[in-house]
Amino acid sequence: MDTKLPRASVVIRSCNRVAALCELIRAVQRQTEQDFEIVVVEQSTRVAAADAAQLARLAADARVRILRHPPLGGPRARNVGARAARAPVLVFMDDDDLPADETWLAAHLANFADPGCLAVTGRHFVDGELRPPYRDLERARRHVLSFLPLLMWQRSYTRSDRRRTVETVEGGNASIRRDVLARVGLWDECTSIEDELSFCYRLRAALRPGEYLLFDPAALMRRRLHLRGGLDKRALHPIGYAARGFEFLHHIVAHYFPARFLLLYPAYMVLLYAVCLDWIWNEAHARGGRARRVASAAGLLGALPLLWPYWLARHALRRVVHGPLEHAPRLDGAAS
Repeated sequence: MDTKLPRASVVIRSCNRVAALCELIRAVQRQTEQDFEIVVVEQSTRVAAADAAQLARLAADARVRILRHPPLGGPRARNVGARAARAPVLVFMDDDDLPADETWLAAHLANFADPGCLAVTGRHFVDGELRPPYRDLERARRHVLSFLPLLMWQRSYTRSDRRRTVETVEGGNASIRRDVLARVGLWDECTSIEDELSFCYRLRAALRPGEYLLFDPAALMRRRLHLRGGLDKRALHPIGYAARGFEFLHHIVAHYFPARFLLLYPAYMVLLYAVCLDWIWNEAHARGGRARRVASAAGLLGALPLLWPYWLARHALRRVVHGPLEHAPRLDGAAS
């Protein structure tokens, strides 16, 4: 039996998008870099017979492993895939993404020739996007994958085009050394959005001299924002998305930065509305045209002051009943 480990593990989360998943697997199989395995965390609750047959044919490739689970949620599914992966470098994708070309995987892996490079995030693009993709492209280049000062919120800007060292790692089109995951732990499972940030907080604190994180636009990924399925985050009602943002702030930010969170609490309330406004305008494509988006933004602004006390009371009750949340799950599955 061949016991040689692959150079890379491509970890794919998938839920109710089997046709898109098959397209992604085929795109990975066509990469110029062929020393890899594909680990799929497949959580679909509905699968057409033709799609199931297509996936079974692709899984005949010895490099493809399909791990079937009921829906796990975003971070838990990523953690299941990470624990199953065997290679020294793990590359994360979701089923609504595609490599833009056949050198995508090679572009990721080339960066790890430098032992100081711990993780790489590639560039994202969406079909039909404007050029340049940001109104202020120079600002995007300066702030790509950085933390908003004081508030420690991630500024993404992953559609910019300049290679540079950065402060954070994205959840998709990202590659990470396995030994880094063993050092700092995996992704917190007590939030349903922005889960990559809990990992980034710990990774940032654990960086040693000479170690760095990189944004490399050569590793180019296409985002297929029109696809339904998955966690259906883009189809959420704005209040539902705001509730998830409240959960993230109180489960994640408050845990890692408790004093800062309390001191800047009003600023975090404003931040949540700003994040929701950006989501309504740029991500929630199911929300319709401009007039409907303006109405959604105005409605959310009016609802948040009423909902916040209710969410806060529910959060406090949960802590009393269930106790502290678990953080920093380990790569070996042991408790942190």
